Amino acid sequence: MANYAASVLAEAKLILAERFAAPEKRLKSAGVFGAFRKNTNLSLPNIGELRTKEERPEKGYFFNRSKRSTTNSRTHNHTGAVGDSSEVAFNWQTFTDNAQTSLKRADNNIFEEAQILANEFENMFKNIHEDADAASQAFLATNKSLVNTATKNGGWNDTNKVFEITAANKDRFFQYGKSMLRQNHYKGMADVILDPILYAQAEYLASQGQSNATNFGFQFGGLNHFEAVDLADANYGNGISFFIPEATIGVVDWIPKQNRQGKGDYESALGGYGSIVDPFTGLTYAVHAYADRADTSASGGDTQDVVINWELSVDLSFNKAELSTANESTIFEVGQL
Repeated sequence: MANYAASVLAEAKLILAERFAAPEKRLKSAGVFGAFRKNTNLSLPNIGELRTKEERPEKGYFFNRSKRSTTNSRTHNHTGAVGDSSEVAFNWQTFTDNAQTSLKRADNNIFEEAQILANEFENMFKNIHEDADAASQAFLATNKSLVNTATKNGGWNDTNKVFEITAANKDRFFQYGKSMLRQNHYKGMADVILDPILYAQAEYLASQGQSNATNFGFQFGGLNHFEAVDLADANYGNGISFFIPEATIGVVDWIPKQNRQGKGDYESALGGYGSIVDPFTGLTYAVHAYADRADTSASGGDTQDVVINWELSVDLSFNKAELSTANESTIFEVGQL
């Protein structure tokens, strides 16, 4: 029943123990968004501070790689090409959720007002968190590399734009994925976003240590693993993943100045602005709320009541390292045949 009606004292005298309520309050694993959050300070330090208003564009600049063949002789009148740079605009998405509390609802309720408000905020945190993870995953699919120079230990499917590793080599899937990155001239650590099939496969292979008959654990050095429980590709029923050089993706969060500074009164008709830190992600959300007269008798309140309408919001900008080569990206989709 909506609006806490199920807990109104006239109809319900018992509260389920917290351990029984826990499944209802569960939070989906947000592995993709976690990978973006981990890399933000490495790839995009302080970008969010440059933005002062929603309508203000924000751009970044980087040098292009001038790639060309060398010559085999010296000349007295040599000339050279001029280098170039590119401009990148940062795109923002606003994530918002709303809730409502009232002045009198707690008077006739087994829950205290603070408990009701905490529950509403928890729901808003989780709703935004899950939608942000879905947006993270969509960003990977939309911005994956459409070219791949790797030709060893797998093959490039130019139709699906996926580097494919055969089922016969599934025990070395992660070694071959790292090889694919090196063939594209990427070195160092890499983030690997895995569907549930490959994540379970990684856990199994990583447990095969030196004391076992077969050791597959060697291939996991240099990889950060993240499970994306919703990740799937109909073309790869044996597993799909993204291999991404570390610090080449990131997400920036932003809220308006009035929320950062604090302004107004939540319990007034004009409302107030503030901020709160999300305990699940560490993001700072904008809080806006205003009061209004209302009849809340149908939802456990009173015919003469005051409701407070709450809104949590945050602007997120998902980004990747920009490359000057057409259709090239640091986000490589890798499938297991």
